Amino acid sequence: MELTDRVIRILYVGGVGLIASDSFGRVHLLDDDLNVVRSSPRVPDGRPLYGLAVADGWVIGKDRMGAVLRWSLETLDLVNRLDPATVCDPTKLIEGEEPSPVSSRGIGVWGGRVFVTSGYHLQMLVLDLETFEVIEIRDNICGESPMEWASTDHPHRHAISDKNGNLRFGSFETMEFSDHVKLDDGNIHRVRYDARHDRFWCTQDFGEGETADIANGVVVVSMDGEKEAEALFARDDVEFVIFSPDYSKAYSGGFDSELHIFDNSSRELRIDRTVSGFSHQLSDITVSPAGDVYVLCQDGEIVRLTGDGDFVRGLGFKRQAVWDIQRSLEDPAVLYCATDSGVAVVEVRQRASGPTLAVVEDHQTGHGFTRRIAPVDGGWVGITRDRQVFRMARGGERQWTRSLPGLPHTVAASPDRARVLIATNAGAVELDAPTGAERTTLQVDGLPVWTGCYLPTGERVLATRNGVIAVFGEEADEPRWRLDQGEYPKRMWAQDGLLYVVGDGGLKEIEIGRGETRRWGDLLSNTAENATISDGVVCASSYGMQIAAYAYEGDEFLGFMEDLPDYPKALSIVRGSDGAPHLLAGCRTGLLSLYRMDKPAAEGTFAKLEDRWLPRRATRYSLSAASYSEQQ
Repeated sequence: MELTDRVIRILYVGGVGLIASDSFGRVHLLDDDLNVVRSSPRVPDGRPLYGLAVADGWVIGKDRMGAVLRWSLETLDLVNRLDPATVCDPTKLIEGEEPSPVSSRGIGVWGGRVFVTSGYHLQMLVLDLETFEVIEIRDNICGESPMEWASTDHPHRHAISDKNGNLRFGSFETMEFSDHVKLDDGNIHRVRYDARHDRFWCTQDFGEGETADIANGVVVVSMDGEKEAEALFARDDVEFVIFSPDYSKAYSGGFDSELHIFDNSSRELRIDRTVSGFSHQLSDITVSPAGDVYVLCQDGEIVRLTGDGDFVRGLGFKRQAVWDIQRSLEDPAVLYCATDSGVAVVEVRQRASGPTLAVVEDHQTGHGFTRRIAPVDGGWVGITRDRQVFRMARGGERQWTRSLPGLPHTVAASPDRARVLIATNAGAVELDAPTGAERTTLQVDGLPVWTGCYLPTGERVLATRNGVIAVFGEEADEPRWRLDQGEYPKRMWAQDGLLYVVGDGGLKEIEIGRGETRRWGDLLSNTAENATISDGVVCASSYGMQIAAYAYEGDEFLGFMEDLPDYPKALSIVRGSDGAPHLLAGCRTGLLSLYRMDKPAAEGTFAKLEDRWLPRRATRYSLSAASYSEQQ
């Protein structure tokens, strides 16, 4: 038996084993060697389970739309499911309100009761753990933001966090959480009580104050909520923190793909060892009573380590994702797809049913997953998660490969295809496209550069994690124009003389020298990940597993899909034989979905034409560790 769907959360239960929830609403039991022991039945319309807790012989889960479920820990039989649309206080809903998707993790269990925010984020359910009856539907104790984590490790001092960076102290006994401190401009994914030093550790997504969207990590606060110390080791979201059984060590990491092991023998925050080389971003962690550490990667791989961070074994999960789709320069019907295992070449062919997709090449690079791709003459340039950039020709001939100085985020080719520009955490690197030789490096305030592109003039545009957009002349190493727009970017491109930036805040249209002129993002529940603009229609995807369509002129809302099977990462427009635009979405499951866009706006615009899955493959990775002295 093997896991076929991506794992979302993991939790080690002493005397039982490793409990894992997946992207289709199931839970699984794995033994210490990562073998699947048993799995729960499939859930009708199963959705990703972000919240996961175990108490008194029950497994409790919360899916992305707010459904709350309960399984028997002994058998993993599903016993209860509370529907997010109907288990609510209808008198407190606005007219026409429906449950909203959210990836919140927070489930509080205390005194035989379960506390969880529902599909309506302003409301909280209080459930009887033994019967799963609804005792109370009350106002959310976190206000307008879903509860992200609940810490009940201390016998009477409880802590809860939300998605707006707030930490509250109080008690689930009284439901009073009046002590409040602001620690982040985004999510606080984890709050853990440190029994060795009588304090709480909290994660940061963005950071706060002067370091917001520049550096973040973990923050330690005292029992009365005073900020005691911080370790700002990250340049991306920090997803977890947890302690060894004796609290002598703490483990933390996230989207930078590094696991930091803290020496917690004294109150000083000190990273003793850093483990890197994981297959993907790190999304969760759990520790067994014996001290073994289990790390979950975003691609579904689970890695077992010793307490000191040495590799024991991996799950070998077969996964696939489509991260980017770009048209070839020679033929717009030929698409280059950046995938978990390398690069796939897809042709759009015309049939009686409309356009269809054919995978004509599928190249495995041997590197980490290909994050982005840029078409060049006769092939493409790709960047990989393990800090490599490579050029490959159609047919798979490797022309050059070189290492990068930092984690790469995007790659773009100049209009004449003579240069490629790579955005990394160490700044931007510009290479000679034919040879891969370095031409120059660019910096913006010494900050991580999260995306870059070329203007039609050949000028280079960079955007930093904290939202600074800078335009550099072809030969200049200082920007000629700068815009501090304050929201972090994910992708950026030039089109029809304008600059488009997608990320926090939606999709923005920017006129160089002037600033923002338009914005789209209504109803997107999370960061916008990608977008297209074609034929007067704007399509945008988000981390809320959504795709929305808007009219370019007038910004009218045209269509919406949000019950997608996994995260849509790549978007592209392909044409039918009559020239009509179709939306192609590449998703985390290796899924390529093709949609007609000819339905009336009142019916949602999108009509699914076909799905095609790329083959799943086991991940390749090799871990390495650096001690504290080696990191200095």
